[in-house]
Amino acid sequence: MNSLSYALKTARKMLIEPGKAQAYVDRVASVNVQDLRAGDMEEIMKMMFGEQPEMIKGAGIAIIPIKGVIGSGLTDLEKMMGAVDVEDIEEMIEDAERDENVKVVVFDCDTPGGTCTGVPELAKRIRKCTKRTIAWTCKQCCSAGVWLSSQCDEVWISGSSTYGSIGVYVPVMIQEKQYAEEGIEIDVIKSGWAKAAGFPGTRMTPEQRKLWQDDVIEHHKWFITDVSMVRTFAKEEDMQGQCWSGRKAAEKNLVTGIKDTFDDLLKYIGEDVYEEFEHAEEKVESEGPSSYAKADGLVKQSADVSPEQGDDTDGVKPVSDKDKDDKKKKKKKKSDHEDDEDEDEDMPEVPEKDCPPIETDDQKA
Repeated sequence: MNSLSYALKTARKMLIEPGKAQAYVDRVASVNVQDLRAGDMEEIMKMMFGEQPEMIKGAGIAIIPIKGVIGSGLTDLEKMMGAVDVEDIEEMIEDAERDENVKVVVFDCDTPGGTCTGVPELAKRIRKCTKRTIAWTCKQCCSAGVWLSSQCDEVWISGSSTYGSIGVYVPVMIQEKQYAEEGIEIDVIKSGWAKAAGFPGTRMTPEQRKLWQDDVIEHHKWFITDVSMVRTFAKEEDMQGQCWSGRKAAEKNLVTGIKDTFDDLLKYIGEDVYEEFEHAEEKVESEGPSSYAKADGLVKQSADVSPEQGDDTDGVKPVSDKDKDDKKKKKKKKSDHEDDEDEDEDMPEVPEKDCPPIETDDQKA
């Protein structure tokens, strides 16, 4: 497991700003275990952290969410607490690639970053994706999120969003004085000069510290190389851990350009794509700062087609929504003239003809 709290306590390489990392850990620590035992754990997690976002497919595109702190080998509970697993993202990419209806893969990002394990490999997987790839954020996409999003063919962000923090670090707590004040002396019996470097209550030798420093530098160079491989006009001087606004990131060629809303991005991909998402029949909101309304017709596009949704290959014309509405209206009109009140009460209501439009993150903002 490579959760954020575990990584912080065990001096793992980090791809997230320290303040954001600590804020997330504090939020998770605030969860009352007794409350979870007393009630419905899943519902409580939804109330505190929101629903886990899911991939949406339809209109020739697949929207893959990269939301929350990024980790590897996470538990279901950690995912409920707002973390995202690189393994799950990879599975969604494979799903989108197998679907012949999907032409464009959109990565919807809202992440402060996360741990390092698995991120470089997933970045390479995104770079080698066989479909057209587009990254989008209207909130934040930092550190590990940049490593992943930068490998897309295009990166579009809103002007007020945050993008950057390209760097790597390892947090090491020097507790030697604290242990001494408590009258505790640590004597580590070991073999190998690099073994047990950074053990609590001890101070690293210069040689041990250099070992860790070299490891951090190696991964930072790896990070910069991957970004520069796709974002060819970006400069290394702008990839030293700074965070940029969307407008500044565009000026520094770290992204393709600016789009004010997700609707603008959909229209850029294609007017037909925008129209299909805008007029989706059913709406089930997916939690996240860039949430989407999710309709069965979009999510289950590649699933088996029901008789009402079917084509006319068997000589039978598929039943349209208009046909169903007309049929229900005729049935209700007929029942209005009947004396049997029970039949009137059992008559189903006629659904509204116009479906509500999809609410995007930008419309909510």
